[in-house]
Amino acid sequence: MTGLLIPAVLLILAAAATPFAMARVLPEGIAGLVVNGAISALVLTGMSAAYFLWAYGRTDTRVVDLLGAAPGATLVYFLRLGVQAGLIWAPVMILSLSAQPKRWKTVQW
Repeated sequence: MTGLLIPAVLLILAAAATPFAMARVLPEGIAGLVVNGAISALVLTGMSAAYFLWAYGRTDTRVVDLLGAAPGATLVYFLRLGVQAGLIWAPVMILSLSAQPKRWKTVQW
């Protein structure tokens, strides 16, 4: 139970923080919000995939050996796991994105 709880909580915290961090460098407005969502989703998918690769590799080193033997299929598998982890991070990311317009200073929603 604890083995899944800590990564899930860290992923939720990252999903809440990533859009706010991206909002500092992206322009205000609808286009910036859409780009923020896309970049945040890519970052969180990559983070999730990296965690799964690390966790699987920690359990069995043959998983890491697959990166050398079949890198494309292995990366696709772990990216798919990262996307599936979106069930955890996507709702939090969307809520964080929806809070962005009230922080805008020059553009009105």
